[in-house]
Amino acid sequence: MTRSQGGAYTRRPREDRRDELLDAAVALAFEDGLGKVTARRVAARVGVAQGLVTHYFGSIDELLAAAFERAAEAERDALDPRPSGDPVADMRRVLGFYVSHDRDPSALLWLDAWRESAHRPAVRQAVVRQMEGDVADLDAIIEAGIASGDFPDASAKTSMRIIALVDGLAANAAVRAGLDEPTIDYANVTDFVFSTSERELGLPPGALRPA
Repeated sequence: MTRSQGGAYTRRPREDRRDELLDAAVALAFEDGLGKVTARRVAARVGVAQGLVTHYFGSIDELLAAAFERAAEAERDALDPRPSGDPVADMRRVLGFYVSHDRDPSALLWLDAWRESAHRPAVRQAVVRQMEGDVADLDAIIEAGIASGDFPDASAKTSMRIIALVDGLAANAAVRAGLDEPTIDYANVTDFVFSTSERELGLPPGALRPA
């Protein structure tokens, strides 16, 4: 229940309340890091008793895992990686999305999740599910490209290789955080992602670069 301005308590439907708590946890994770999310802080953010958070999420591990998955799935929805019928354009769009500096907050959240995975089994399971989802999405695009003849050199291992390249950018996001004028030339890193992906797929140089 939440106290209204008039002092009375209002009760929300169960799913609405859980979503509200998760949204608060996600916001805190983006602001301060996944490891700084606590039931107390989520409760304070929403304006409810801490016991309500633990009612919906039995442990902090469960809360962090659910918050990470909510954020990762929202990112996937924003990307919408479903094949469009043009595999090269789809791959260009996906890579452009992943290398954009606008994705730095999400990359930092992934870094947090990987770190928390070392001692939180629920978070580790959530990270594995989301990584498998990303690979499956890329598989669908690559399989379409193989079928159409657009990706002559692609194989069953190509998706994971490209995802590994993209994951490497997460470390760059951590270095960039808080820097107004980074001294490292990140253009070289993103160029490596594009050029390596082109070679993996059998595309000519520059085929995946944004127009």
